[in-house]
Amino acid sequence: MLLAAIAAAAALGASAPAPVLKLAPCDVEGLFAHCGVFRVPANRADPGGPTIGLNVVLVPARHKARPDVFAYIAGGPGVAATAETRDVVTTFAPVNEDHAILLVDQRGTGGSDPLDCTKTKSMRACLAALHADPSQFGTRAAMDDLDAVRAALGYAQLDIYGTSYGATAAQVYLERHRHSVRTLTLDGATFLDVPFYSRFARNAQRALAQLAGRCAASPACARVFPHWTATLARLIRAWNAHPVHRTRTATMTGDQLAGVVQTMLLDPESAAEIPLVVARAAAGDYGPLDQQTEPGVSSPQLMFWSIWCNEPWVGLGAKGPWHTLFDGYTTRTIAAYRQACSSLPKRTEPAAAWTRPTRTDVPLLVLAGGADPQDPVGNLPGLRRTFPNARTIVVPGYGHTVGQYGCLGGIVANFIDDGSAGLDTRCVKAIALPPFVLH
Repeated sequence: MLLAAIAAAAALGASAPAPVLKLAPCDVEGLFAHCGVFRVPANRADPGGPTIGLNVVLVPARHKARPDVFAYIAGGPGVAATAETRDVVTTFAPVNEDHAILLVDQRGTGGSDPLDCTKTKSMRACLAALHADPSQFGTRAAMDDLDAVRAALGYAQLDIYGTSYGATAAQVYLERHRHSVRTLTLDGATFLDVPFYSRFARNAQRALAQLAGRCAASPACARVFPHWTATLARLIRAWNAHPVHRTRTATMTGDQLAGVVQTMLLDPESAAEIPLVVARAAAGDYGPLDQQTEPGVSSPQLMFWSIWCNEPWVGLGAKGPWHTLFDGYTTRTIAAYRQACSSLPKRTEPAAAWTRPTRTDVPLLVLAGGADPQDPVGNLPGLRRTFPNARTIVVPGYGHTVGQYGCLGGIVANFIDDGSAGLDTRCVKAIALPPFVLH
């Protein structure tokens, strides 16, 4: 009888029991947690082939845990979620009261078989020394990993929180594993069918205009920096014609200056220094400018390039003009990325995988900075048609990703507890902007 039952099960295509992930107590940045490594196929089309060990951290709820778990998807691409454990637990302490917090390093990052190219001089050299197939390190595979971890831990559903690139990945997770999603929160998001670089320059110009309006409305800023935006435009033109020598060995073009400004617009503290940086640079004082991190197009992680070079949501086919101060910077950045990508093996990405999620009743909370130069709420056109149970919270004047500010962690907790977008958001008005730096 037993043999007959086994034969019948095989004939019906019965699958083996799902793997179980057992975690052990651990210390993560001084926090009590449970940690483990969960092995998944590097290529799910070859389940018997090489595997990837996913680094998993689960921070238990402070009180009796609800059956769903809060899953944080980090940004980047390339940020290891577990590297942000303390920040996530601090920001979302209200969530952690009755929800465990799950962090999984995306394949290719952190403790999940990182594809590190820091010891090689070129993309070609990195690929030659690589032990893994870079084509398997995309977002779709990573979101399948996350769902495999969910199942192995025994959770029926996740409360997904994605920030920046994590908000892109969260949409992919929703589309591939919809029944595993109880609630969805997107912080600094763009729909999958809105190519990132197609709006990049205009979004930066919009954020710059908002900053200029705030300065003009501030008596002190308007008095000290009355014409800083015109000065910035002049410097970009002049430095593109004749790059400025900040030191004997370091030069900067106007497009590089625009890139510094775009990066500063991401964070409200840095944005408040832009008028000062511009005014000092125009006077030949490059000290404030040198304190800012210059943007670049290199990344030590091949996982970043595998995503950036192959997935349509990035929009490396975008072309100007966009008629902004950031046109040259955007065009040169895209060209540099395309050049780097020419050395990377191509991965076929089905077009259907990169459309916005189909209409769903999954409760959605959107968090956005009112002056986000990359992923403002305008990058989610037709939001309510796709997510009829959506609620949008815009923090005026703030830049890219805002969940860490003010009362928003508590709002996220209320959203998850209720499983509803009906929220009291009056406390958002109390989130103040940093003052302009005048000297």
